[in-house]
Amino acid sequence: MPLNLKPLSQCRVLIVDDDEIIRVTLEAVLEEHFKVDTLTNGLEIDDFYRLSKPDLIILDVNLPQINGLEICKKLRQSADYANIPIIFITSSSDVDSQNACWEAGGTDFISKPVIASTLIHRTKNHLENKLRLEKLAELTYKDSLTGLYNRHYLEQEVVNALKLSDRDKTPFSILMIDIDFFKLYNDKYGHLQGDKCIKEIAAVLLSVLKRPQDMAVRFGGEEFLVVLPDTDYAGMKHISDHIRSQLCDLNITHSESAYEQVTLSIGGVTRHPPTAMTLQAGISAADEHLYEAKRSGRNGYVFHKIESDM
Repeated sequence: MPLNLKPLSQCRVLIVDDDEIIRVTLEAVLEEHFKVDTLTNGLEIDDFYRLSKPDLIILDVNLPQINGLEICKKLRQSADYANIPIIFITSSSDVDSQNACWEAGGTDFISKPVIASTLIHRTKNHLENKLRLEKLAELTYKDSLTGLYNRHYLEQEVVNALKLSDRDKTPFSILMIDIDFFKLYNDKYGHLQGDKCIKEIAAVLLSVLKRPQDMAVRFGGEEFLVVLPDTDYAGMKHISDHIRSQLCDLNITHSESAYEQVTLSIGGVTRHPPTAMTLQAGISAADEHLYEAKRSGRNGYVFHKIESDM
C-alpha cells in the first residue's frame, strides 16, 4: 500500500553553522532538493522551531558559546525534537569523535570536507525514513475515517499526559461526547451520510481544540473523547459550549430528532490536584455523566468536579 509521503522538496532542512563559507556552501548544495534555512548559533534553534518546524537538522560540532554535541543533547531532552534527524558536520573522523556524536543523540555524521553527493544522499535517506515512520505512526494512532486519534493512542499516550498532570499538580478534564439519535440518523439518511456526519463533527472538534496538548479521540462509532490537560472546570465548560455552538452553526439536518438538526450530549469531569484519578476512572465518570445528559433530554451536558479521591 503506498504511504503517500510528503515530497522531499517540501521538507525543511535547517543548517546550523557559524562558518559563513560552509553554511553558504551547504545551502547551495541542498536548496535544489529541499527547503533550506540557516542559523549561525545552536541556541537560536528553539526560537526558529516556534516559527517553522524543521524536518532535519544539520549541525556543526564546533559552534560558539555551546558546541553542537551539547546542543544535540539538549534538543533530545525535548519531545519536540525526538524524531527529527540530526546530522553532525565534523572535522574529526576518529573513533572517539564518532562515538561522541552517537552518544549526544546524533542520527549520523559527515566529515569535512563535505562531499556534495554524500550530503544529498544521506539527507534524503534520513528524511525518507522519518517520513515513513511518521506515516506509520499516523496509521497506528489515527482513526481512518476522521483523522482523530484512536483508542490505541488513548491507551499508549494519554496515560502519560495524566501522569504529567499528576507531577505538575495541574487540573485535568475529560469530555465524553455522543451524537444524539445517531441510529435514527443512519436509518434515515444512510451510512455514507452517517460517515459524513461523523467527519463533520470530528472537524468541529479539531477546529475548537487549539492547544497542542488537547486531544480528540474517536472512542466508538459515534462517540468521541476529548482530553484537556491543564484545564479547569470553567475551561471544560467553555470548550463544550464552543463545540456545541460550532455544530449548531453547521445546522446538519436531522428530521428524526426532536431538535430537527444533529446535536450532541456531553459528559465531563475535571480533576483538581491533589486528587488522584486514573484515566479509566476519569473516562468512566465522564461516561456516566454523558448518560445523565442523555436521560435529561439530550442536546446538553452534565459536568462534575472531582474533589476527593476516586
